[in-house]
Amino acid sequence: MEYRIRNNLPINKFLLRPVAAADLNALSAFYKSRINIHQHLDWRTSLEWIGFQPYYLLLRRNEILAAMAAPIDPDGVAWVRVFGATLEIPPEKLFPILLNRCLKDLSSSNPPVLAALGLQEWFRNALEHNDFHLRQQIVVLGWDFNLRPAKKIPINLSIRPMLAADLPTVAAVDRQAFKPLWQNSLDALILAYHKASIATVAVMDDQIIGYQISTSTPINTHLARLAVKPDHQRQNIGYELVRDMLASSLKMNSWQVTVNTQGDNIASLALYDSLGFTLTGESFPVFVYENPEKKLTE
Repeated sequence: MEYRIRNNLPINKFLLRPVAAADLNALSAFYKSRINIHQHLDWRTSLEWIGFQPYYLLLRRNEILAAMAAPIDPDGVAWVRVFGATLEIPPEKLFPILLNRCLKDLSSSNPPVLAALGLQEWFRNALEHNDFHLRQQIVVLGWDFNLRPAKKIPINLSIRPMLAADLPTVAAVDRQAFKPLWQNSLDALILAYHKASIATVAVMDDQIIGYQISTSTPINTHLARLAVKPDHQRQNIGYELVRDMLASSLKMNSWQVTVNTQGDNIASLALYDSLGFTLTGESFPVFVYENPEKKLTE
């Protein structure tokens, strides 16, 4: 498909096509070059989404000018996983072309929610000018390294390391604990498990009722995922899962421990506050696509 874009220059021809496996090296070089790039906070890298659709390239005579991926994962939800654009052309001119192509692919009798994180000002501007509306803020919290006392928990509750065989059950807990926009698919949780530094499950009567997955760098431990089945919440199970993780992070000599949560999630904020987490002041917005004429229903 050919596109024509006027950039205060003579009109040039552009080719829009799906990303293929053969594009790996060229796309890798493009993402490493000096470009505007948005990359989702993800378990997969931007290149690891190759093979999933929609994922498109915008080219001019075999030169990559822009790329965008927005595959569905989990069912019913598609996030903008990556959008990269050359500095030669303003991103607001390129983003609508790839967005509209992705929207066509995502349109169906049961279209997904399309969402994006506004991690950078230029990308937030592109989203706001293309029918994405602010849904909520994600806030970042940091731990004070003061391990709080244990709380009363069900007598038959135990916490143990997560096993690969647990992952289907963990995925079921995740679906019950989170609204669709924030759920992780089984594939995503498998990736998370293999990248985790600390992964544990809460077990009661031989049933997994909660879990946490944390990742680490040489200086930071990040609580990436915490979930407890709704019918077992308010029993200090989430508290104990996090407290156990924090004790492990102390043994790892982490310099900082962080967690992200929704700024309007009062229960989550209260839990982390009780464990010694405070707001760092860092936050980033969540946008959801809402166009009355091209409605992707939530």
